[in-house]
Formats: sequence, structure tokens, C-alpha cells
Amino acid sequence: MHGPKSGARLHSSASTSVGQVRENNEDNVHLWLDDDLVLAIVADGMGGAAAGEEASRLAVETVQTGLALAEQSALRAFEPLADDSIAQKLRDVIRAANSDIMRRAAADPQLRGMGTTVTLAFVRNNQVIVAHVGDSRAYLVSRRDRSIHQITADHSFVEALVAAGHITQEQAEDHPMRNVLYRALGQTEDIDVDVYHSRLLPGDRLILCSDGLTRHVKSAEIATIALSDDDPDVISERLIQLTNDRGGEDNVSVVVIVLEDSDEDALDEQAAIENDTLVLNRPLSELLNLDETRLAELHRSSAGPDESDALPSKEKDEPPTEP
Repeated sequence: MHGPKSGARLHSSASTSVGQVRENNEDNVHLWLDDDLVLAIVADGMGGAAAGEEASRLAVETVQTGLALAEQSALRAFEPLADDSIAQKLRDVIRAANSDIMRRAAADPQLRGMGTTVTLAFVRNNQVIVAHVGDSRAYLVSRRDRSIHQITADHSFVEALVAAGHITQEQAEDHPMRNVLYRALGQTEDIDVDVYHSRLLPGDRLILCSDGLTRHVKSAEIATIALSDDDPDVISERLIQLTNDRGGEDNVSVVVIVLEDSDEDALDEQAAIENDTLVLNRPLSELLNLDETRLAELHRSSAGPDESDALPSKEKDEPPTEP
């Protein structure tokens, strides 16, 4: 699925590619837009080809049903809501998607063990709310100072090790357990959903992506490409092309949302200072379901963790484990 859409001040595009290695695309990406409101989702399925595709499809379908987005005008229902109400709606619909995936997997042995990441963004004028589970990311790229900020925190084993100070970010990039997630839809009935609130300044870009992009393209390169053109369709095409040029080892999906750079609507310097992201629930250190002792144990055994202790892995080549 690929194509640009435009609202009054928000311009957006969604693109996905199977990559250069995989036979199936387990990613699912979608946009809903109505004037100055945008909802966007990236879901990266796992558990084997058919299972991963089904999990990510279910996630997007449940979001659409839960938010009554079959018609784009339904987005208008969000307009009078306060940010905390929207945040709760996004949490609820992701939890509903998790329940649907769990039920579907329980009913079909061929889908046992399927799961998906979800990164869901709501944008109204310059306000951004992101709901997130897994390691698909949301980035804010600033035109004003040409910087990039990762809004979301990966729910991965190596990110937990980095946060706890056991390894560096550079070591995490080549860690043998870099594909292991400690949180994704389909793992457990009771799932935490991280929610973040940020804001866009005129000319800023919001990027959502699956890890197929970040496996090959560094954040600084994402920023450079995001600022290389004002057309979100061009930006998403360039990001995916660079990923595939560098091997395209995984499926890759990208959503680009650009806030129109309009002088009469430009915000003042104080607004720029307030552009920091606000976490609407707990910080990463409190969100980790792994204590320091457990992290240290897993780190020491990362070359070959005991099967009973290992965290769920996002290895998409492996079929679901039979009971």
C-alpha cells in the first residue's frame, strides 16, 4: 500500500516493501485522514509468514473497527476530545487488537505464537499522540534545527540492557538477541501500551517505521532524507529505496507526516522550547518488566539462553512453535 494524502496543513504518505530477502510482507501500514486530523499505524508481524501477516492485518483491522474509521469522516469524533481521552482510546483499541490476536492464535494451531508490533499515531493540527508496543518506531524530525528525536522506546531485550547500563547503544546494534522483544501484541492477555504526547512545529516531520528501516538506516540518515524534500511521498520512497539498496533484509514500512511550513501559522520561539516529548504514562525504567537481576542473567546467557527462560523472539523466519 502506497500513496500520499493531504489535509489542510498536514501532508502524509504510507509506503511498504517486501524488501530484498523475504518472500512475504508481514508488515501492515495504513493512514486515515480528514482535513487537519491524521491517524497512522505501522504493524510488523512475526511468527512465520502466514502468522505474521495475519497478526499485523488483525491489528490494523481492529484499530479501524474500534475507532469506527471505515469512513474518514469518523475522525471528526476526535476533534472535541482532550488529549487524555484520545490517549485512552488509543490504548483501548490496541488492547482490543491484542485480544483478537490471542483468540485467533488459540483457535488455529498454524497461527500459534503469532504476534505483531504496533505504533499508532494521532495527529491533530500540531499535536501528536503516539501509542506504542514493540520496536516499530516513531521519530520527530525538526526542520528548525535539523535534528531527529526518537519518540518511542523499543520494547526489546537489548534496549532493556542499554537502559540498565549493561551494554552501549553501539553494542546493541550487533547483539545476538537484538530481535528479541519483551513486549508485543500476541504475547500475553494483559499488555501495557506506552503513550507519548509531542507537538510539531511548521515544517516538522513525523516518521513511523518498522525495524526493517532502522536495521539499515541510521537515525541521522533518516533526518537528512526527511528534510531533503517537502513531499512525504518522495521522502518515504527515498527511505525505502535506501533500505533496499543496502540489502533489504526485512520488510520495511514507512509513514511520513509533514506539517505545512506556513509563515502566518508559524509558532513562536516559546513553542519550540516546548517541543519536548511528554510521556503520558510511566518512564522506560519503570515500564521494563525485567528487574536488574533478571537482565544480568539474560545478558550473561545471551549466547544461548535456556529455552524456558528466553524472552519471546521476533524471528520472522521461524514458524509458530507447535504445542
